[in-house]
Amino acid sequence: RMAEPSGNELASAAAKGDLEQLTNLLQKNVNVNAQNGFGRTALQVMKLGKPEIAKRLLIHGANPNLKDSTGFAVIHDVAREGFLDTLQTLLEFEADVNIEDDEGNLPLHLAAREGHVRVVELLLERTECRVGHQNKRGATAYDLAKLYKRAAVVKLLEDSSFPPAA
Repeated sequence: RMAEPSGNELASAAAKGDLEQLTNLLQKNVNVNAQNGFGRTALQVMKLGKPEIAKRLLIHGANPNLKDSTGFAVIHDVAREGFLDTLQTLLEFEADVNIEDDEGNLPLHLAAREGHVRVVELLLERTECRVGHQNKRGATAYDLAKLYKRAAVVKLLEDSSFPPAA
């Protein structure tokens, strides 16, 4: 009988943003959380600007909160790169807004540092978002926004219903 499609094939389709190939593989009951040769799942290597790829994987049970060997979950990557639609999709499927990377950063820290105003806004809309959370160096998202001179994010965090600690 045919060998089961591997995590490599699924990850490759996700990385290319090939929805058709991805769908075909998922219909063959490939393990959606299988790892590729680099220990990463399809969701972790997916083309970040393709929310429909994320949605297809998540509908099939992909775990949005797995971390890769470098300590990042896909929500960290999406927040850092500023992909709003993909972030929205992840949040619809219970991605954890308070998941920490190895440095103790939340997705909010990364979005604030990179100046992604809309992403910061979307994360702030989640009541559970720990806005004042300090990373391992003691910095909040607000601190990073100030440090990297992201004026619009600084203003947004100052105006939000969670005033940053002085």
